[in-house]
Amino acid sequence: MALLSGLTAPTPAGFRAASVAADMNRPGCGPVRRGGAHDLPALLALERASFSEDAQTRRSLRWLLCRANALVLVSDAGPDRLAGALVLLFRRNSGVARIYSIAVDPAFRGQGLAEQMFETAVGDAAQRGCRLLRAEVRQSNIASLRFFERQGFERLCVLPGYYPGGEDGFRLGRTLAN
Repeated sequence: MALLSGLTAPTPAGFRAASVAADMNRPGCGPVRRGGAHDLPALLALERASFSEDAQTRRSLRWLLCRANALVLVSDAGPDRLAGALVLLFRRNSGVARIYSIAVDPAFRGQGLAEQMFETAVGDAAQRGCRLLRAEVRQSNIASLRFFERQGFERLCVLPGYYPGGEDGFRLGRTLAN
């Protein structure tokens, strides 16, 4: 658990970020680890670069980094720069985890980073006893829809007018093995 020492964000019991392979062969990209308060400026920059309309605010990111029922995973791209981030939310006593956000810097796309963060998130959700993963995706975001479908998600329903500007979304779901 050496990767987790010194972080100010709460660490749930059994968190496995340190078990993620540290010797991954993604050039210039560090291992997946739990994000902390010190990642806030880089996380905000990644959000703004990744989401033109839906970027989270500094305040909401700070809140997520400090919540015990939120897991923020990051991978470093260098000093003060992140290659990617994934936010996973947990609802107490529900057995459901929600992938709130996945962002990968354009320079690191196509290298398996989203998949690596996703697998780490799945492991943590399973350890917490979650039986279902959910996500919402814009209907027009074909790349994200394909990513989630490759990870075993199915479209559960259409969410009419879910996104700003009235765009519809899809609610996606994937069951987790017991």
